[in-house]
This record gives sequence, structure tokens and C-alpha cells, in this order.
Amino acid sequence: METLQFNRRSRITGFSILEVIIAIAVLSIGLSAMAGLVAQSLSGTERARNMALATTLTSEKLEDLNRWPNSAPQIAAGGSLTANNTTGGLNYFDDIDLSNTTGQVSETIAVTGGYSSTIHKSTGEVIPNSNTAAPSGSGTMAFHRRWLIEASPVVNGITLTGFRRVTVLVTLTTSAGTGAANFQMSMVRP
Repeated sequence: METLQFNRRSRITGFSILEVIIAIAVLSIGLSAMAGLVAQSLSGTERARNMALATTLTSEKLEDLNRWPNSAPQIAAGGSLTANNTTGGLNYFDDIDLSNTTGQVSETIAVTGGYSSTIHKSTGEVIPNSNTAAPSGSGTMAFHRRWLIEASPVVNGITLTGFRRVTVLVTLTTSAGTGAANFQMSMVRP
């Protein structure tokens, strides 16, 4: 009788090697799927952040251009969304560098003989027409902005005489892979 009880107990306790292998396989599949979701989530978060920055920079440029009176040369028709364009001595493009480490923002435009930057420090100090180089290195994001100003644009088949359409395109130039961002926005003004 004792042998019968001993055999019954030994069959009840422990796992077979097959059960262990199946459990490990199920766990591995689950962890692999979870790792893929985490990677995709991080990539989506980076892209969303970059798009938010591009959207803000586009909106900022549209607001800047909208502040000029109708007679100002800064809103004269010209520019291009596909190439850096200078018309009548005006640049229709600039570069924005954002430093994640210092919080400094630099707006740089080309001028005769070099460049001119407006530096916005994290302390709130603004340094206009600076010859200081834009921030660079690790943690710096670089965006390129181009804008096009059209006189009497055609919108939905209707010519808007006496109006201007301003279109701004912002492109993230420092991202590799999934974090790339392009954003374009237009406004029509009298």
C-alpha cells in the first residue's frame, strides 16, 4: 500500500518539461509583443513632439508676418516652399535651433557676408542681430522655415484681389527616422 501512495504523490507534484517549455514560449511571445508596443509608443511620442514644435514655429511665423502693415516690404509677394528664396533683398527663409540642454532658441537668417541670429535665452533675455553661432551638438533640434507670399491668390476658384496668401512650411532637419516632421499652414490677409 505504501508504494501505491508514493507513486500517486509523485505524479501530482511538479511540472513536466513540456509544460515548462510551453510556459516559456507563451511568456516570450507576450514579452516580445509588449517590447514592440513600447518601441512604437516611444516613436509615436517623439514624432508627436516634433510635430507640435513644427506647428508652433509655423504659427509663430504666420503671426510675425501678419503684424506687418500692408505697405511693409516684409510682406511683399515672393518666396518659395521648395527652395531658399531671396526677393528684393528679403529672405523668405530662416533656420531655428532649439537647445534641449540650455533652453536657448536661435532664429538665424542669411545676410550679406554671413548670418544674423536672434537669440532667445532661457532667462528671457533676447539678443537681436547677434553674430553668435546657433546652438549645436547633442540635444539640439534644427528646423528650417520657408514661406511664400502670393498677391491676389486664387482660393477655391475665386481670385481674392487685394489680398495676400501667406504659406509657411517648417521642416525638422536634424531628425533621423520616425521623428521626422514637416508642417505647412496658410492664412489669407488683406
